[in-house]
Amino acid sequence: MKVTRKRQITLPKEVCERLGISPGDFVKVYIDEGGRVIVEKFLSIDELAGSLNPDQSLRGLAEELDEERKVGGR
Repeated sequence: MKVTRKRQITLPKEVCERLGISPGDFVKVYIDEGGRVIVEKFLSIDELAGSLNPDQSLRGLAEELDEERKVGGR
């Protein structure tokens, strides 16, 4: 793999497929304790939606939270 003058690299297609990385996605690159370079896909808000409470519907959630805020006097 060659590094460009701007220190850019091209991830191999197989790596992108395995990590689920698509054009436009964000990734985190860091060095672990063993000196290995790690590439992780950052999950988007849409991908994270519902991950903490998968049974809760997101449809109308903003309006519901706004109404709760008004009723609670916050």
